[in-house]
Amino acid sequence: MGSETPLKLPVIDFSNQSLTPGTTEWNTVRAQVHNALEEYGCFEALFNKVPSHIRKSIFQSIEELFDLPLQTKLQNVSKKPYHGYVGQYPMVPLYESMGVDDANVYEQVQSLTNTLWPQGNPSFWFMTLILSPI
Repeated sequence: MGSETPLKLPVIDFSNQSLTPGTTEWNTVRAQVHNALEEYGCFEALFNKVPSHIRKSIFQSIEELFDLPLQTKLQNVSKKPYHGYVGQYPMVPLYESMGVDDANVYEQVQSLTNTLWPQGNPSFWFMTLILSPI
């Protein structure tokens, strides 16, 4: 029998107090997030000392996204399986996901944001800053 090395997800530390847009620290963490999502599709996040305004903004943006009416969420479509909006299945009633095709392309995220929130949504933009390309 061959031994397999267990998969180890990247661990990204968001607890640096000087983690603000435009700084070297910000760009380093942003690159780590970008690479982890491209390579694994996910990562383990350390939030030991994340400033509360950053944590609140990220979770508020996600909550706002999933609180949208079903008809609005259904506007996020994709030709790729399990991308776009996925949810509201009778056999899995509590499952929802929202995939964004080309999430590393600014114009794609801007287009989706304008579709979901025609009046704009600055807090959703904050979340995309972390995922934007280098």
